[in-house]
Amino acid sequence: MSSGPSNDPIVQQLQLLLTGYGYNFYSSVNQARADDLLVRERASYHLAQAVDMLATLRGEYQRRFIPPLTRANPEPPQEALAQVRGIETAQQALSNIETAIRGMAVPSQDRIWWRFRQEEPLLRQLLQFDLALVRSSEQVYQYVTQLTPDNWNNQVIASLHQLTQQVTQIVRDRERFLLLPM
Repeated sequence: MSSGPSNDPIVQQLQLLLTGYGYNFYSSVNQARADDLLVRERASYHLAQAVDMLATLRGEYQRRFIPPLTRANPEPPQEALAQVRGIETAQQALSNIETAIRGMAVPSQDRIWWRFRQEEPLLRQLLQFDLALVRSSEQVYQYVTQLTPDNWNNQVIASLHQLTQQVTQIVRDRERFLLLPM
């Protein structure tokens, strides 16, 4: 049986009977669609863990390098506040990417897509983008796990920013891929 829909009512009924009225668990197209979701979930999970670890790092950094305010010292050290803002910025950037990954588009299962693109090869190509997302997000996670308040500095901020940009670029490339006509 072909992967696309048929206009013949008998073939349509047969497809419905064989596919459980709407979803064929054994179809390679549905497996590719499910794999795409699972892989993106894994990338999102790594980034969410990195965001949580940065929140913990920010709290530890504040406790360690920003002393309680007193009358003699009413203002916190500006360089320490700048580092805390750097942690917050990195945390927000990763959180935004994580949200974007969770909301990524997947081609719908309709006749329009079947007319212009082959669904299974398209999903396989999307899976390649998503695997690159997992690798990059896992690199971010591994990098963040090694961070401590003592080793947080401008060089670390630049490295984390570079890793974040790599993940962002993969997200953009994937979005651009879906917009290209085939």
